[in-house]
Amino acid sequence: MPKILLTGAAGGIGQATAQLLWMKGFSLILTDASESALHKAFPHLPEGSIADTLNVTELSAWEAIVQRYPDTDILIQLAGIMRAGTFIEQPLEEWHIQQSVNLTGVIYGSHVWGRHFAQRGYGHIINMASMAGVAPVPGIVGYTATKFAVRGFSLALDMELRPKGVPVTVICPGPVATPLIFNELPKPESVYTLAAGGLLSPDAVAHAVWRAIQRRPREILLPMNKAIAARLVSLFPSVLGWAPRFLEPGAAKRRHQYLQQNFQSLSG
Repeated sequence: MPKILLTGAAGGIGQATAQLLWMKGFSLILTDASESALHKAFPHLPEGSIADTLNVTELSAWEAIVQRYPDTDILIQLAGIMRAGTFIEQPLEEWHIQQSVNLTGVIYGSHVWGRHFAQRGYGHIINMASMAGVAPVPGIVGYTATKFAVRGFSLALDMELRPKGVPVTVICPGPVATPLIFNELPKPESVYTLAAGGLLSPDAVAHAVWRAIQRRPREILLPMNKAIAARLVSLFPSVLGWAPRFLEPGAAKRRHQYLQQNFQSLSG
């Protein structure tokens, strides 16, 4: 059974993915920047799995971890952050941290492991992008930019590495019910993250990861209805002039409902 290394494993998608892959019988190397978050998310690990810290923004950390776990077969890059807000009113530090984690981290991981896999002649890289990397989303401009870059980078890298026995899959989910979204929902600028409907469950994304492992496609978009809408927007950018105004009332209603639910769950 292949051995899999995950980044951002302590996050909502990471936890759901780990649970599913354990059910499938995989041994996992679970990494995150925070050791305490890893221990909280995974207080008990199945035999054969390991938790280790990894700062994805440091190239030296990537070079060290490939030396520690050279028998890894699949790299799944889930680490990511989002900062909602009007771009020109945000400090540029908000852009830099998103770029470092969402994009530079993926590039470092893909470079180090891509080289290792290619030298060996087999392996698989799975990168997590976003539907915001297919159709732009106002209010999360920096996040959108990084996810467009991750998607384009992954598709181009696949063209280079797949002939060497190392396919690259990019997964583009709609917004997911995880702290990445919930922590930003109190900001009014986050409303457009819900423009095309409600939130996916982390389990739905975990199953997309499992599909990627099984089939090794170049790209997976989910859910289907948002994927179709995002594809249309990418084909016809002129709709961006009126779509936000048309979609905002429904998005605002959904945002209000999620905020109420979160407040009630915290109060309970």
